[in-house]
Amino acid sequence: MSPRTTDVWARALTATLTTAADTPTLNAARRLLAGADPQLNVNQGFATAKFTLPDGRTARARLIVEELTTAQWDRIKTAIAAHAPATLTISDDLADPRRTAYIPLLPSAQDLSHHCTCATVTDGPCAHTLAVGLLLAERLRTAPAPLFTLRGRPYQHIKKRLRDGAPSTGATGPSPAVPPPATGHAPLIPAQQPAPMPDPADLDLTPARPILNGPLPAPPAPLPDLPAQQALVADAAHRARALLAGSWQPTGHDTGSDLARFTALEHGAPYRQAAKNHLGLDTVAMGHLALAHTHGGPAGAAAYLHRYTLDHDVLARAQADIQPLRPAPNATVECEDNHLTDPAAAIQLRYGPDGRSGTPTSPRTAPGNPSLAPTPTPPRPTAPRASRPRHAAARDSPRCR
Repeated sequence: MSPRTTDVWARALTATLTTAADTPTLNAARRLLAGADPQLNVNQGFATAKFTLPDGRTARARLIVEELTTAQWDRIKTAIAAHAPATLTISDDLADPRRTAYIPLLPSAQDLSHHCTCATVTDGPCAHTLAVGLLLAERLRTAPAPLFTLRGRPYQHIKKRLRDGAPSTGATGPSPAVPPPATGHAPLIPAQQPAPMPDPADLDLTPARPILNGPLPAPPAPLPDLPAQQALVADAAHRARALLAGSWQPTGHDTGSDLARFTALEHGAPYRQAAKNHLGLDTVAMGHLALAHTHGGPAGAAAYLHRYTLDHDVLARAQADIQPLRPAPNATVECEDNHLTDPAAAIQLRYGPDGRSGTPTSPRTAPGNPSLAPTPTPPRPTAPRASRPRHAAARDSPRCR
């Protein structure tokens, strides 16, 4: 045994690891080291290395070693300084606890714990943590520094203590032996020392994967092409001029009303076919929609396109108002939703969403149902017998069916 090596430390650590492990796990650890050369990182209290799993993920193995206390290190350094040779080297002699105040530097199986991200073993060593231990033992064959770092005291501190406290070469006689610690006595409380520097952060971002809390949002709709954007700019300028001139009418809340306004303008005319396709109207119906917007604004266009629920009494009052103007006063008047239709005269009144009545029009002007362009509420017609009470006129007129 050479006094300048730490081969005994390597063999002792290997024996500790192999004794506590089963044969298949130990063989798997040796195969890992034979097929790869992982990098060993040694910190105070633990050693780590990374291994590639068969599925491509990275397993980070950590061999955790119990650190010695400050009081234990003070006693160890005092004993090492008392027995240090003239060469100030650290050798296998320190594997003997009598040389370290009966405090073993080499960790026992109880001082070791294993942790690995492979999750193949829930309790005890796995092949990866055993490989870290074997790799550490191989490192100890030529360098003692990792063992001191693992146990909680950097190797440079020990070397400095040897330089400062080594006995002179002219001293004769054996050094006083350090007796084993007496049992049953209170431990010596060391003097207060500054807190040690914190350990470096152990960051391993290799296996990190972003975790989504939910599905990604739908991609945004594509932007309009250049001609469409130019038309939108021209429409914005038109609305600004109308607003400044005081002739701007509020835009309707539905798409159909705004399309009727937009396609009636010069910059919106190229998009009439697209508007017809969007609204499901033919050319005639699209022309009626344009007329409804021209004469009734957004509410007129909305009345042309949609039905609205209207109180029956409102339609009844409207029927009473137009009764004197009907060419066939005794003909049936149809009341449905916001529609008031006189089939005999082929005329229909329709109330818009603003609650205003519309101008009479033919019930056959729109597909599916008669439609009408609303206008501001016209003055109610004056009945020939205006002196009669309203309830009398309503009693004589036909009811909505």
